[in-house]
Amino acid sequence: MEDETAGTRTLLGSQRKGVIALAIPLGVALFFQQLNNIVDSLWVAGLGGSAMSALGIVYPIYTILIGIGNGLGVGVGAAIARNIGQRNHGDANRSAAQGIVLTALISIILTPMLLLTSEPLLLAMGAGDTVADCRAYADPIYISAFFVILSGVMSGMLRGEGAAKRSMAIQVVGAMVNIILDPILIYGLGMGVAGAAWATVAAFVVSCLMAAYWYMRGKGMYIRMRRPDFRPDRKVWHGILSVGAPEALELSIMYLFNIFLNYIVIECGGTDMVGLYSTAWRIANFILIFAQAMGGAMVAVCAAEYGMRRFDMIRDAFRYSVAVSFVCTIAMSVILALCAGPLSSVFTVSDDLSYLYGDMKELLLFFPMFLPVMSLVYVGSALMQSIDRATGAMLNSLARNVLMTAGFYAAMVAFGSLTSLWWVMAAMEIVGGLMMLAHASIVLRRVSAEEGQPVGSAV
Repeated sequence: MEDETAGTRTLLGSQRKGVIALAIPLGVALFFQQLNNIVDSLWVAGLGGSAMSALGIVYPIYTILIGIGNGLGVGVGAAIARNIGQRNHGDANRSAAQGIVLTALISIILTPMLLLTSEPLLLAMGAGDTVADCRAYADPIYISAFFVILSGVMSGMLRGEGAAKRSMAIQVVGAMVNIILDPILIYGLGMGVAGAAWATVAAFVVSCLMAAYWYMRGKGMYIRMRRPDFRPDRKVWHGILSVGAPEALELSIMYLFNIFLNYIVIECGGTDMVGLYSTAWRIANFILIFAQAMGGAMVAVCAAEYGMRRFDMIRDAFRYSVAVSFVCTIAMSVILALCAGPLSSVFTVSDDLSYLYGDMKELLLFFPMFLPVMSLVYVGSALMQSIDRATGAMLNSLARNVLMTAGFYAAMVAFGSLTSLWWVMAAMEIVGGLMMLAHASIVLRRVSAEEGQPVGSAV
């Protein structure tokens, strides 16, 4: 293939080797991202309950921005990988450039909207007396929305051309910048919770600059963007957004519903508990790293296979990813169950949070019940994204979150206890994982049949 690189050879070779080759660096990057999130919570925990509540209340909005960036990144990466599979270098270059154009357009709309509605929105989300800390954490992130979104897009671009190690590098370096700056800004410069936000922003800026340097240098890169590639191109936008928009919506839906779930947690356990609830989910995301990495790798590998219409390879990659994700998540869940007590002690270290130690430990012990089945959400969603059926994954995610929110509300009205919420959470995530697995299998069979290449049972 013209301008072949090590990354494109990975995408076009053995599907299992390709998934593992991309998943390992992606898993390392996710590890450092989640470590970074945990470290953020650890440093902020020392500031007390109000600061922890600010993290918990703002977290869904912050993750919506992350979701938009990752969703667009998946769309751009899938478009690049499909064009690599079709041996279409020019459209691959245009897809990358148009991903950056879309990032700029979205940021121009979102940034002023978020800043203008910051305080009313935070109050509506239950900020109450913690609104000042919430704004101190939220506003720097809103101002820097372009870099938050662009970081996800550039990671997707690198994965799309098979440059998984470089995608890993920008995220690892960004996470290390954040980890180093957190204590300096929060305590050394006395910035408090705002220091945590600015450390996060600095991390995203550094990640974007690293990726931009590689693309401007061009050495070892398949994508080579030129000035004409940045002219708005609606046809290319459609190719990106056909996958990227549903994926961004899918991620944003999850995070948007978290706002309602947070409100119910506040009603049952108070504002201090919502900070620990969001921290517990950060720990859970640590456990789900294997599934997230396998899913991210699947998008690039299976999109390239889809470009070549090799459905038997797609089915094999899907089965393999499901098995690896499930087994690895079981192992990590066992470790979480064994460490629930010590972890709870660490995050309730301040005097005004110590009374929630028992509630935090109970919550962490619920996660091993459902995380292995929940891991199926990531690989099932990735399969549908890779074969240009991302809308199905988005609708499945919407259904799962509607069920979760309805269950939380019913538990609050009927019992009003945190334990009742955790039972609903476990049940709904198990249902959601099985729903996504079944949906992805059906979609793969249907699409392959439409192409005249039946694959039998997908899993």
